[in-house]
Order: sequence, then structure tokens, then C-alpha cells
Amino acid sequence: MNRRIAIKRIGLSFGSISLSTGVISMIKSCQSPNADLKFFSSNQISFLDRVLEIILPETETPGALSLNLSKFVDSYVSENIRSEDQKYLIAMIDEFTHMILKSENLKSIDQAENNVIEKYISDHIDNGSMIANDGKNYSQICGLFREMAVNSYKASEYVMTNKLGYVPIPGYYDGNVDV
Repeated sequence: MNRRIAIKRIGLSFGSISLSTGVISMIKSCQSPNADLKFFSSNQISFLDRVLEIILPETETPGALSLNLSKFVDSYVSENIRSEDQKYLIAMIDEFTHMILKSENLKSIDQAENNVIEKYISDHIDNGSMIANDGKNYSQICGLFREMAVNSYKASEYVMTNKLGYVPIPGYYDGNVDV
């Protein structure tokens, strides 16, 4: 299978999040800090936490770590992405982390500072022609990281209720409204 097709499918699935009851229950389950991992390993989740926090840092609004966006991404990938696309996603994340480790002469991705990871993401995220030292282009996986971050942020309970005014169960209805 072609990696471009797999990335496109994963990206389209993240882009087409609809607010069904399944997605709402996934959002609520990800709000607890002790949510079980369904797809990613703990090392991959810690790397994903760091990447998502780089893309969506905490400002006056909560960031990716505060909203547990990596848990939502984990749950979403395990339940909504096809198994062969899941394998490519894991392989691409592992290749990207391996490239960072090799370029920085590190043993573990936990040793890498956030500014180092941010440098590699910013080099590749919008630059389709940026080729790494190993001859590969990582712009697709960096774009997918950004898409995961933004779409899971927009689907988070905080954003839905505080920024978008979403109410899961309609409240008071007044049919007698002045026009």
C-alpha cells in the first residue's frame, strides 16, 4: 500500500469527525487522566503528548496536555482507522522519531528537548520539499500531527462548550421569540 494513500485516509478520517454519540462518549472518556491506552504504546503517547503540546501550547486557553488530546487521538485511531493504515501510522511515527534520534545522536526520544522536536516539526510541516538527512520527506507525518492536534482540539469538551457553544442535549425551548 502506498503511504500517501494511507496518510490521506487517516487525514480525511480526522477531518470528518462528526458529533455522533460515539464521538461524544470518546471525548468524555478522554477527559479522565487515567484513560487506558488503546492503540499507542506509552512511549509513543509521551512523544505524541510533546508534539501536540508543541503545536497547541497552553496560553490563556488550555493546551494539548491539559485537554488530554493524545488520549483522544489514541482512542480515535484505535476505533476509526483501518488496521493497515494504523500500521503505516506507527511506522511513520517510528521513522520520524528514529530520524530525530539519529540526527541528534540520542538514545531515546525522551532525551530530546522540546525545542529540538519543534525544530524538526517546523522544518517539515509546511515544506513539502524539505528532505531529511536520511533522504526522506517527513512533511506528510508532520502535517498529520497538526491535523490530529487541531481536529481533536476542536472536538474537545472545553472548546465545544466554551468556544463553540455546543450543548449535547438541547435545553429550554421558547417558541415565542420576538423576531
